[in-house]
Amino acid sequence: MTKLLHLQLLPLLTGVQNFSLHLLDGLPRDEFDIYVASAPGGDLVQAVEERGFTHIPLKRMVHQLTPMDSLAYTELLGVMRRHRFDIVHTNSSKPGLLGRMAARQLGVPLILHTAHGTSFQQDQPRAQQLMLQKLEKLGNALGHKTIFVNNSDRENCVSLGLLPAEKAVTIYNAVPSEQAEKLEKIASERRFDPDKEDFVIGSTLRFSMQKNVLNVIGAACQACRLEPSLRFILLGEGEYLELCRQIVKSHMLNHRIILPGWDSDIASWLPVFDAFILYSRWEAQPFSIIEAMHAGLPILGSDIPSIRELVDAETGWLVPLDEQEELIQCLVSAANPTEKTFEMGQNAAAKIRRICSYDVMVESYLKLYMEGA
Repeated sequence: MTKLLHLQLLPLLTGVQNFSLHLLDGLPRDEFDIYVASAPGGDLVQAVEERGFTHIPLKRMVHQLTPMDSLAYTELLGVMRRHRFDIVHTNSSKPGLLGRMAARQLGVPLILHTAHGTSFQQDQPRAQQLMLQKLEKLGNALGHKTIFVNNSDRENCVSLGLLPAEKAVTIYNAVPSEQAEKLEKIASERRFDPDKEDFVIGSTLRFSMQKNVLNVIGAACQACRLEPSLRFILLGEGEYLELCRQIVKSHMLNHRIILPGWDSDIASWLPVFDAFILYSRWEAQPFSIIEAMHAGLPILGSDIPSIRELVDAETGWLVPLDEQEELIQCLVSAANPTEKTFEMGQNAAAKIRRICSYDVMVESYLKLYMEGA
């Protein structure tokens, strides 16, 4: 059997980790001996073990770049030397660099990396951007292929000279077929109701700077003042959750802007939503939007390249970053739904079925695995 390692950083169940689980669930179990390595503890470990995969705890792997990364690298070398993997598949920037360095040093036959976005962003200082780009280029040089989950990041990295075009592949994310069918049933049961009293805009997100939650909460508070029918339900956890709750409380809108924390049972909430918002500063290809589109929801997204690959005028609304007044007006306008709003949601479900196929995702990765095996 082919011995496969998926290398992750944090032991959480966010989009990056769910990508690995979704992909690994689709691989033939009689052909792959599957390992997942990450920092210890957390929901990812339980999810890996429930599937019968082997979890390897990495006690030295931390999120930030630090001089102690040399210890993490030594730990990775020990793990890979002990298990003698046929394929090392890294995820995200830091595991991608350290993992590909260790795998290359040990002569692992196939080294792949999935780029769930890039470490460098436009609003970073220029010197920081250039340093991170150099690290990305180094990591790409050490691997055999880099897989991007959207076309815009692939084209940008190739144009910046971070890797040659022949080493860059785009494979869109997708949710497992059983999950997609459950969400599509929600879409099929939606009906346009012009007499509906409330319009609920929902989201599943991390309360972080990346997800732009302070701008979203500020706009939601203002929009609720302008439009009595508006309601918000934003599911998630993160460093800004308590601050967002305080902002909502200060506007006396706790009954209209609900921040219940995280709930893994997303499918029970999506039927309650009338639209979905993700106004992120940067993204790769968010599973939250993919799930919402499968469930027949029109999407209000930030007008950034990766989200534009999923959302267009037929499936939702795109609002430029840092245009707070435009965001508020879009929220208010959405709360007065028409037949067109309902059609956007149905168009979203049809589009995501077409461009984010689980079978295509698994088959594309399997082809890469088998070509290098």
